[in-house]
Amino acid sequence: MKRALIPIALLFGVFAGTGAAVADPPTTGPPTPNDPSTVQFQCPDFMVNATATGKSKTIDWNSRPSPASKPYPVVTATGADTTVTYTSVTPTPKTVTYKLNGTYRVALQFDPSFDIVFKSTGWNVMYVQPGYGTPGLFLSVGQVTWTEFGPAYPNGGMTGPGKITDICALLAP
Repeated sequence: MKRALIPIALLFGVFAGTGAAVADPPTTGPPTPNDPSTVQFQCPDFMVNATATGKSKTIDWNSRPSPASKPYPVVTATGADTTVTYTSVTPTPKTVTYKLNGTYRVALQFDPSFDIVFKSTGWNVMYVQPGYGTPGLFLSVGQVTWTEFGPAYPNGGMTGPGKITDICALLAP
């Protein structure tokens, strides 16, 4: 199934951590406060409200070319000091809270074939929209990779040595 760029990474820069996967990105200032507004996400059969506090930082790589044989960096985001609370919108709501301090990077891969690659390290939450694999919210701890044209199952298509936790399963009624 063809998947779109947007589906996995949203969460207001709440992917955070300590990870050195590509060259040091350009700096654009210190982390800034997260928008405290509630954002809603779709889990199978129910919705989840998410609220973030703390700070995050996004770095746009649009002026940093890389060799065609390597993924071309597009954006890097870090949670710096972010706490996110997820609450199920169900008759008996359940809540989980995670302190996210990892980093995720989005890059375009041109060789051997085109793909969009998401790599994360540390504690991150990734969102996969319905229709783009296994829908839901996934906590990743450690190194995890997701590609637009990669497998859709299991764990929303996320692979790597990191641990994946299905947040929707934890919050299910």
